[in-house]
Amino acid sequence: MGQQIVEFFRYMFDTSDWPPRWICGIWSDFHGWLYIGSDTAIWLAYFIIPVIIIWFIQRNPEIPFLPVFWLFGAFIVLCGTTHLMDAIIFWWPAYRLSAFLRFLTAIVSLTTVFALIRDLPKLLRFNGQKLKQNEDDLRQQIMEKDKRIQQLKAQIETQKS
Repeated sequence: MGQQIVEFFRYMFDTSDWPPRWICGIWSDFHGWLYIGSDTAIWLAYFIIPVIIIWFIQRNPEIPFLPVFWLFGAFIVLCGTTHLMDAIIFWWPAYRLSAFLRFLTAIVSLTTVFALIRDLPKLLRFNGQKLKQNEDDLRQQIMEKDKRIQQLKAQIETQKS
């Protein structure tokens, strides 16, 4: 087993053991390009999602940036990379590299699950604190408007007399 692991990494980028995916089986142009286009689009989305999340968090500093967000970002990027690799394999059959990327994705995915479970109480508490703060702010605004209405009513009464 140890020798297999060493050989796996030694030949990580060697593609001589497999043909490109276009040659495996019978691919119509439509089927192949549908596969490639879909995997490429999925990869693109997986890369844009973390950028949007980072942009959002930077513009909303009240949101705590927990380390779990880095794991979530790595998970998303790695998932996208496996799709990109599937598209590339149509020309460059780097199945060992693909397997290694999938292994990394699996490790980061499971780590992210455990981190989310660990941090969920913090996230829920933050949401509750934020909602309570918003409720308190709204109650304060209503009380101030109520006070202002009472003052205006008193002024009107004084002007009538």
